[in-house]
Amino acid sequence: MIFTIHRYVFRDLLKVFLAATVVLSVVLGLGVMLRPLRQFSVDPERVPELLLCTLPITMTMVLPIAALLAATLVYGRLAVDNEINACRSSGIGLLTLIYPAGALALLVGIATLLLSFHVIPDFIARSESIIKADAEAIIYSNIEKKGNLGRLFPGILIYADYADAKNHRLMGVVVVKHQRGKVDEIITAREVPIEIQKDQIVLTLRDYMMTDEKGNSVSWQETLFSVPIPRLLQDDVRFKKLDELKIIEEDMTRFLPIQQMLNEVRSQFLAERFFEWYDLQLQGQNFVDLKNGNSFKMAKNATIAGSTAKNKTVLLAGSDGRPIKLDYYSDRRAAGPLKTFHAQWAELSVEDQSSMFSGRLVLKNAELTYRNNPRKSRLLNYSLPAIVLPDKIVREAVNLSLKDNVLQNNIPLGRKAASDKLLNLCKKVGQACESLAAEIRADRHSRLAFGVSCVVLVLMGAALGIIFRTGHLLTAFGWSFIPAVLCMLTISTGKHIAEQNPGNITNGIVFLWSGIAMVAVANAVVYKFLLRR
Repeated sequence: MIFTIHRYVFRDLLKVFLAATVVLSVVLGLGVMLRPLRQFSVDPERVPELLLCTLPITMTMVLPIAALLAATLVYGRLAVDNEINACRSSGIGLLTLIYPAGALALLVGIATLLLSFHVIPDFIARSESIIKADAEAIIYSNIEKKGNLGRLFPGILIYADYADAKNHRLMGVVVVKHQRGKVDEIITAREVPIEIQKDQIVLTLRDYMMTDEKGNSVSWQETLFSVPIPRLLQDDVRFKKLDELKIIEEDMTRFLPIQQMLNEVRSQFLAERFFEWYDLQLQGQNFVDLKNGNSFKMAKNATIAGSTAKNKTVLLAGSDGRPIKLDYYSDRRAAGPLKTFHAQWAELSVEDQSSMFSGRLVLKNAELTYRNNPRKSRLLNYSLPAIVLPDKIVREAVNLSLKDNVLQNNIPLGRKAASDKLLNLCKKVGQACESLAAEIRADRHSRLAFGVSCVVLVLMGAALGIIFRTGHLLTAFGWSFIPAVLCMLTISTGKHIAEQNPGNITNGIVFLWSGIAMVAVANAVVYKFLLRR
């Protein structure tokens, strides 16, 4: 008999729970999909597939509310129809009648934990693969609709006159690099072929002109420019599996944002180390061999007059007021240089396009003479791009580690001290790692708290449904929402407190669990009251 009653109650609970889950999932799922639709201009045919991939995210929020609604309505109806009184008069205790609600609460709690720790990360990875598969189509779609890619890529704005999807290229392109609202560099190109390579979108800039923040322009025939394929939610700790979180705690470079920050440190270190090496070469032999493809150039009578760490650029000036001399050799075995340049000053910079480090030398207001022609030609700007950096220096930069170098503030530059820019980058990495460790710990507790909250909330919903049996059932559901909101607020606020205070996250963790503890105490009081009745 008791089993029959439990089956009857659980069946009603399941009906209401499933109906509420479907309705709430569709409504909230469409809300989650607004971001990719607005930001990426996803093909409408892909929307149902993306909706399915993001469904587990909404389910973690929907399941506790749906279970709470089911428990309140079902046990409220049982109380209104006097079925609970009939069972109690037959010797069946109230706590025995609550078993189906407890079973539903445990199932929902376990399902929430499985979703948050295991299922959601897999579905997020699938949604990212959909975005990557349509990356090129998304670019063309945005260009055709808006003429630009908006804020698709952080720190980069790309405009184009025309998208030629058939030939995989953009025409009339303007690339604007900016940082904190300030333009660092503008690149214009006549034609830009597009190619997808792993996680990168490679743009081949043809017949391009580069203008820096000072208004200096350099023209060249072709270069590569790469941007990472935009990621939707995968770079968020909340969507990592439990084993992935453990791996990240052991090696934080496995978390892409930290890896990107470390790459910035390596790039800045490489620039400063290269400039240091360059200066030592000038002091030692008064010239430096610059390798560019199969040609060699030697810069003579030059000294480093100043540097701009922000742009990874140093200013070269002729020693004792003499112009800088740059000799170009088409063949090292030749008796003399094929071309000779003279310039009062030049800029030497380091670039890291397409994950490849190289240097660039730009001569300003230079004079050009050929070996067999004494006639001089004036050049406003002459650029020597793709200078091959010394292998030793590149290896030093690549081998710069997070734990042994950056976090320990041990930057092996040599004679010169690290710039403020490099030190600030290292400081930011250290702060990011500390915040990430706190975020991971707080996230574990918040996921676990959501699962546990399902149990206490469903039990509270069943009790309130019985108490408010004389009124409208939705009144009981409204009252049961109070502890639900309390739990949600304490979990989210406690997590935020823990993340904002990485040095002492205990207070945040305690506050995170305080709402569940208060609801659990309220459950004990309410059920004690019901048992006395």
